[in-house]
Order: sequence, then C-alpha cells, then structure tokens
Amino acid sequence: MTKLSSWILMLVLVVPMIFAGCSSTEKNEDTVTQSVVASDFVLEVITPTIIVTGEAIKVKGTLKYAGIKPVEVSHGEPIIRFFFSGSNEERSYTDKGYLTEFNSGQIVEVEDEFIVTKKGKQNLFVNIAGDISLTMNPIEILVK
Repeated sequence: MTKLSSWILMLVLVVPMIFAGCSSTEKNEDTVTQSVVASDFVLEVITPTIIVTGEAIKVKGTLKYAGIKPVEVSHGEPIIRFFFSGSNEERSYTDKGYLTEFNSGQIVEVEDEFIVTKKGKQNLFVNIAGDISLTMNPIEILVK
C-alpha cells in the first residue's frame, strides 16, 4: 500500500467516527443515581438533575431483594412511588392488596414520568408502598 492510499483509508475510517461523536440527539442533562439500603432490600433511583420546563422528566426506581430466604411483602401498586414537586400531575395509587414473594436477587423496576410545569429547585420524593421500611432523602432537581 502506498502512503497516499493509507492516508485516504485512514480518513475514510476516522472522519465518520468524528461526526458520530457529535450527535445532536445527545441530551444536555446531568443524571444522578441514588440508593438506600434497609434490611435485605436496596432501593435505587435514577433521575436527571437538570430539566427544562415543559419537558417530561423520566425517573426509574429499582428495588432489589438481597436476602437469602424468600420473603412475602404486602404492598400497594406500584410498589415504588414517585412524587415530583415540579409538576401539577397527581397519581391515583392502590394502597394495599398485593402480596409478592421476593426471592434472592429478585428485582422490581418501576418507571414514571412527569410533565414539568414549575421552574427553580424542585424535589423528587420516592417511597415504598408496603411492608418494607425504606426512607430516601428527596432528590433535588433544577428546572430551567
């Protein structure tokens, strides 16, 4: 291979990679993962910490059972509940009536989204609806 054809080959391979890294679909938001442990359960929440008014904030909660023996938990639906101070949306939840047996390593995921209507510092509150006692501090979110 000549030197010129090597340069051309390198340009053909490298230039598309440079443009792929400059994607316009990239979101300009910081994301935080917060977790809390209580007895044999771990609650983890992933949420953006900066969002724009009028957009939807998407949050995800994961509840993992880390115990060894199976355990039954009485709970509402959904088991992980989100409340966002920057939205006027209200949720209608079922408080009790569900019984789930958690086995070692079992994971339950709950996703929710809120249309953001209020600017400034807002809070995402997360709680568990059931026999599991977990307290997570509010997560501060900046709404621009």
